[in-house]
Amino acid sequence: MLPIDHSITSPHLLRAADWLVLQAAHESASKNLGRSPNGHRYSDRLARQVLRLFELGHRDIAIIAAVAAQTERAQAQHSYSLNKILTLVPTNEQARQYRLSGCGQSLDGYH
Repeated sequence: MLPIDHSITSPHLLRAADWLVLQAAHESASKNLGRSPNGHRYSDRLARQVLRLFELGHRDIAIIAAVAAQTERAQAQHSYSLNKILTLVPTNEQARQYRLSGCGQSLDGYH
């Protein structure tokens, strides 16, 4: 079942047919991502993406699902790259300069 975020919209503002489109698009996008539509930790984020596309006027389930899944893949990849564990490696102990292992950036003056 599609997670409901009442801060975005109220259920009484959508017709039953609209909820069916949202539900089908969310389930299809989840299937495209190889996820459970209910149990995955990012199912709410995917649902918000589906609802955003719906509110932009899209009504084609396949298009909503494809765009939402693609956006979710991009967000997940971006989140992964931001959450990588980076190691501080000393480059010059006297100057207290470090670089982040694997990315080549220096943090001059980092203590």
